[in-house]
Amino acid sequence: MKPTFYASLLIITMAASSLAQGQETVSGKVFHDLNENGQFDLDEPGISGVLVSNSKDIVVTDEDGIYETSAGENATVFVVKPSGWTTQVDKFNIPQFYYIHSEEGAGGSKYPGFQSTGPLPESINFALTPQQEEDSFRVLVYGDTQPRTIGELNHITHDTVEELIGVDAAFGTTLGDIVFDDLNIFQPLKEVVGQIGIPWRNVIGNHDIDFSADQNHDVRGAYHRTFGPSYYAFSWGGAHFINVDNIRWIVDGEDRYYRTGLGENQMKFIANFLEHVPEDELVVFLMHIPWVDSTEWENEAEREELFELLASHSNTISFAAHTHRHYHRFIGEKDGWPGADPHHMVSMGTVCGAWWSGAPDEYGIPHSMMRDGTPTGYAFLEIDGNDWKIKYKASRRPANFQMHVFAPSEIKLAEGDTTKVYANVFNALPDADVEMRVGKSGSWQPMNRSSQEDPVYLAMRERELAVENPTWRVSGGANETHHLWQGTLPANLDSGTYTVYVRSKDDWETYEGRRIIRVLK
Repeated sequence: MKPTFYASLLIITMAASSLAQGQETVSGKVFHDLNENGQFDLDEPGISGVLVSNSKDIVVTDEDGIYETSAGENATVFVVKPSGWTTQVDKFNIPQFYYIHSEEGAGGSKYPGFQSTGPLPESINFALTPQQEEDSFRVLVYGDTQPRTIGELNHITHDTVEELIGVDAAFGTTLGDIVFDDLNIFQPLKEVVGQIGIPWRNVIGNHDIDFSADQNHDVRGAYHRTFGPSYYAFSWGGAHFINVDNIRWIVDGEDRYYRTGLGENQMKFIANFLEHVPEDELVVFLMHIPWVDSTEWENEAEREELFELLASHSNTISFAAHTHRHYHRFIGEKDGWPGADPHHMVSMGTVCGAWWSGAPDEYGIPHSMMRDGTPTGYAFLEIDGNDWKIKYKASRRPANFQMHVFAPSEIKLAEGDTTKVYANVFNALPDADVEMRVGKSGSWQPMNRSSQEDPVYLAMRERELAVENPTWRVSGGANETHHLWQGTLPANLDSGTYTVYVRSKDDWETYEGRRIIRVLK
């Protein structure tokens, strides 16, 4: 077994005296924190070969753990957590691995950001402690949590967080849209998710910025103050992760809007980091907006350059949220992908589902089914060396609830061979083999993948629209479902009660579902 460790990092500013404002060089030491107090003392040894970045360039610590890099007017200096070491976390389990330097501070007029951090300190040191890490581990993945209010924060708490307290996972991540424009909810949400009890790494989304600010740096003020850098990298076991910030804020006269994009510094950082990663090792990109089929890019040439970078490594995968649908997308030649094999991107289903819409249950929590028929939930990314898969988990449902099957509860005898059966298999890969049979002695018949709206969702919405003056937010119109299969009942059914069995098998999993129907004379 490969020896690995858990790495915790704390940024310490060791400043007997401050350097003059405008200082362009910063240095420090990455050290083994023997007494785990986060401070460089006891003549603690440096750690060689560790990556440190100024959010663009990457330098490597020397044999004594010393690094030196440049730092501009607005620069975040951070250590790239190496495999086998861990960073310290704050009391809400947010990793502390960075120092944000900003001579003017950052923020808009609506939400507090942070004030000027003053001159660069004389030294920025990073404390690491060893931790056991296996090459086989799992990551808890949240799509948009996105509460508008404290009431919706309570939905997250009771629908999802409570069942995950003490979960066995290396760390967790929220793939952006942590909140829904009200950045005051950052702090209470951070406190709630921190109850899960594992390190938590957030990604910035388009609803996590301060729309009152004019510059990309300033719109992130509240985010930086609460969660730290909006992009960085770290390693765990034999895998490498890049947290991506792909929100570009644009102010054009009276128009204010966002587009997808990374910016020059982040592109250079990604390129520099990948130079330090062996080409055959797994690299996982965590971002908010999908690379394709979503928000327009600010600069299409930048996406082409990004795809070239991703394709330079044979084992890259990407996780996004934003769409409030769950599906697998294989990015290929028609998308401008230059690699020999398509790039696997997962659009994660969301914790908030369809923005906490829909009729509430007996606990007051909206069902919030996503518009492709996927229930609210989250996923586990399971990694074993370069092999990986994800398992979707519907909130407050058994782990084996992986599909819903739709067919009429009752049909007439003559309607058998014209009655459709639908299976929405939430996490099925596009090439999954999905079959159905009627009764235990029936023969298995193939079902065909069908890109259409989910009939379970359509029936639910029809019931909601029939309610006069609902006190809750009615579910919106349906979206096309990427994981729906269709079959037809056999023509020779006699009257009686039958169970329709469905099974789905792909390279990852076998899922099962069923539906009871009655055939009437």
